[in-house]
Amino acid sequence: MKLVARFSRLLTIALMAVAALVVPVAPAHATYGSDMTVNIDVWGQGVKLSGAYGTIAFDDGNAKYRYSIAMCWQSSYTRPNLFASVNGGARTYLYLGGGTQVTIPQCQNPAYLISGEVTPGGTVNNVTLTVDGVRFNPPNSTYHTNSAFYDNPFN
Repeated sequence: MKLVARFSRLLTIALMAVAALVVPVAPAHATYGSDMTVNIDVWGQGVKLSGAYGTIAFDDGNAKYRYSIAMCWQSSYTRPNLFASVNGGARTYLYLGGGTQVTIPQCQNPAYLISGEVTPGGTVNNVTLTVDGVRFNPPNSTYHTNSAFYDNPFN
């Protein structure tokens, strides 16, 4: 009986050692740097059309960024959009509508808070945020944008 118990104990220890080698170690989690202020107004023909207000931050692994931004739809004929361009690449939509309704001092109307984390693939050196708006003055309408550039402090 002692031999069986001893063999069982040795087998358990051996299996635990093999399991420790097989189970992958969880990857280290990247830490975000300080929030940078987002403050983008879009004006057209002397009228405030829209805006984006909040924060953006980069992770210390240079792989992603997060944002928390209130989108203001003030006098734009159409709902404003928020685009992001990573490293000068193609623009992608961050806001097409939706979000949580909030009241902010920069906007006469309720704004919509959106937030997220973006991992575009590759190194994130910088992000350009662009907001648009449309001024409708019958019979014409004009498209307006304003952008802000955010440099990743970790590279």
